[in-house]
Amino acid sequence: MTSIVSIDIESTGLDENRDAIIEIAAVKFNGRRVENEFTTLINPGKHIPDFITGLTGIDDKMVREAPRLRDMAHELTAFVGDSPILGHNVKFDIGFLRKAGLFQFNQTIDTYELASVLMPTASRYNLGSLGQQLNILLPATHRALDDARVTQACYVRLLDMARELPLKTLQEIVELGNFVDWDAGWVFEQALQLQAKDGIQPRQTRSASKPIIGTARKDFAPIEKNEEPIALDPEEIASVLEYGGPFSQYFEAYEQRPQQVDMLKAVAQALSNGNHLIVEAGTGVGKSFAYLVPAAMFAVQNNTRRHVRSPEQYAGGRIHQHHQPARPTDQKRYS
Repeated sequence: MTSIVSIDIESTGLDENRDAIIEIAAVKFNGRRVENEFTTLINPGKHIPDFITGLTGIDDKMVREAPRLRDMAHELTAFVGDSPILGHNVKFDIGFLRKAGLFQFNQTIDTYELASVLMPTASRYNLGSLGQQLNILLPATHRALDDARVTQACYVRLLDMARELPLKTLQEIVELGNFVDWDAGWVFEQALQLQAKDGIQPRQTRSASKPIIGTARKDFAPIEKNEEPIALDPEEIASVLEYGGPFSQYFEAYEQRPQQVDMLKAVAQALSNGNHLIVEAGTGVGKSFAYLVPAAMFAVQNNTRRHVRSPEQYAGGRIHQHHQPARPTDQKRYS
């Protein structure tokens, strides 16, 4: 099997054009066997923000005597070589490294991409939560070596899940992946080759790894679409999120958010009128419930399935036409 290098960086912020790396770690492994590890602090040549220090524990004093990235780049490139580079939200890590002129042609693999396909019902997809859902005991701590180790362990579990998919499902994923640029296609190609080589019949998949193709339940009566859909009452739907409503009774420390209610009403109207709607909303608005609540109530009221896509789904161009989890750039960093 090919050796893979799991890489994680910590940085002064999220922008590769303005921020700088403060720590790099790499774990080289082949199959389940870890071959070697590499880790170092990096002097970013600038102040580390207090928020980053609080998150990582790395402060200016710790990196004062550390090497600059340009001074240790040769050691890192020698460690990685031409191996595929693995990361969780790998575009973040590789973006900083390629900005510095490193690893321009290495294959990249993303455990976030893999998990979104293989674990569509996962509650969250940040690295710490994913590790817990995969029963990985290693902690994700926002220190580079710890997180590189967790990413490596997640990859091993996710590859096992991919190998358990039916052969036809793997073939379909690989074929569809030829038409898009994504960081999981290589893994499914490997899984397909391994399954074909081993000649092993796919096992029954675990509940957390149920494939999204060919698993529709067949014990429900088929849905019959209403020819004239019943419109939603936006004010009635909005009452779900009011103080004293179902949400405030279910969630402790519930906080009503006016922007969330406004978005919910807009979604309700769009569903009722059959219109397209694109909403831009910042972090903390509560976008998920703002579109899921009216979508669910419209589906129940009209005995139909209503497909609503999150804003992030329109930008990703993913190969699978099913629920793709929202993917903010700070999914791994600041969760």
